[in-house]
Amino acid sequence: FLDIIDIEADRLSILINDILQLSEIESIKDDVQMDYYALRELFLDVLPVLEKAAEPKNVQIHEQIDDTIIMKVNPGRIKQLFMNLVDNAIKYNKDSGEIWVRAYQTEGVVVLKVKDNGIGIPKEHHVRIFERFYRVDKGRSREMGGTGLGLSIIKHIVNLYNGSIKMTS
Repeated sequence: FLDIIDIEADRLSILINDILQLSEIESIKDDVQMDYYALRELFLDVLPVLEKAAEPKNVQIHEQIDDTIIMKVNPGRIKQLFMNLVDNAIKYNKDSGEIWVRAYQTEGVVVLKVKDNGIGIPKEHHVRIFERFYRVDKGRSREMGGTGLGLSIIKHIVNLYNGSIKMTS
């Protein structure tokens, strides 16, 4: 029983932290602690953690981020965006799968793409995928952990920087 309580306490702590992060992002008008950063360097900072998470499934992460992309951002938020996006791609990937993280600039707009060869998401779920607590496969999602807030947090980070987000499967 103590092990179950410990596991559930950890899960509750993660959920509370995600809710607090989402609430903070939603409530601010302008981000703070912003400066100019190379997008590739921010990704490379979190890559070791992501590779460690990908090891059990033998998932390979490929990075193709243009070195010249410099953005005025809060580095913690962009790192969180990378972590959440790639973590989802790891969780819902197949064993020995692959993930490609690509970023480039076109017409003054930064385009970031995270692609995997995982299980995919049925079309009827595409419109709701960025909602809080929305899960495509509730049973399987709970087995893999997570709070159901990761993609919602990503959406709000993107909105904070006047961006847009979409997904294809």
